Amino acid sequence: MVLATHFIILDIPLGSAQGDWVSAIESALAERGEPLRWAITQVNAATQTATVEAVVTTLS
Repeated sequence: MVLATHFIILDIPLGSAQGDWVSAIESALAERGEPLRWAITQVNAATQTATVEAVVTTLS
């Protein structure tokens, strides 16, 4: 079993999160792997999206 780390950038729609942004972000990241760390680096008020940068691990 080998763990691989990946740096990913996602745009998360905030409008559908109903204020529970942490759960929405963690759910989106879980589709890509196990998040080690993540940060919201930008919020676009016009499109209601947040840019999230994260490091995730996957099994290879």
